[in-house]
Amino acid sequence: GVQTCALPISVCILPIVIVAVLVFCGCFLKFKTLIINTKYLQTFVSERFVNDERYRKGHLNIIAAPAGTLILGMHTPEMKKVAKQIVASCSWHEQLSIWQNHRQPTGKNGLSHEERMIWGLVIDYARMPLTERLNRIDRFIPAIDNWAICDNFCCNSKWVEHEDKQQVWTYIVRLIDSTGEFSTRTGLVLALAHFLDAPNLPRTLETVAGMHLTDAEPYYTKMGAAWLFATALTKDFQAALPYLLNNKLDRWIHNKTIQKAIESRLPTAQQKNYLRTLRRTANG
Repeated sequence: GVQTCALPISVCILPIVIVAVLVFCGCFLKFKTLIINTKYLQTFVSERFVNDERYRKGHLNIIAAPAGTLILGMHTPEMKKVAKQIVASCSWHEQLSIWQNHRQPTGKNGLSHEERMIWGLVIDYARMPLTERLNRIDRFIPAIDNWAICDNFCCNSKWVEHEDKQQVWTYIVRLIDSTGEFSTRTGLVLALAHFLDAPNLPRTLETVAGMHLTDAEPYYTKMGAAWLFATALTKDFQAALPYLLNNKLDRWIHNKTIQKAIESRLPTAQQKNYLRTLRRTANG
């Protein structure tokens, strides 16, 4: 007949429990000891970036990071992969603390471009209360010194759709109304990504226009505003058009909005032709 365990059930299942615990602890220790630094990240850099000078220069020119920035040459899919590894581990809190407490986040002695890209992605991917997330974003923003880090973070912020959007909107308005080039841009791009749907578009446009961003703003602030209004034109042409017709935007932002909308595939040919007639001259 079939042999059964003559020992108590607790003794019979003990080996299974031990194996399960060892497997869990092995995974725990594997992730726990995952150290994210430039040496580790360099293993993800393509040979083409290392060996092809023309390709490397093109990559660097697109990022347009400030002089002295360490750029390893990772691509976005690899950075997303590393960010997900960190979040899957039990040490993402420690990793964020390391970056937050780095002696200086940017510049010659700062974190690499890729570390800061991944930092933003970890904030996007990890599960945490909204208050904690917004606090962590505040700590992250000083590490943003180019458009790629800003937009990479904002465009992967799917968490916004699962939170109290009014609370997020209040936070975004504070960012847009701040004085830093990339804190303002972060607010603008988050608004672009999550608050240009039909219920929110009118309030978003009125709020941003009401802040009277001028042509004297830093370049990436102005570009963020123009991108937002251009995107609004592609989503609801009639709702966004009055901001151009009534000259609610400063001339540079006004004309860049038109340019970005025309470059999009979404407006019709007729709409694009009409937008061309709304360009303003130096005296307009």
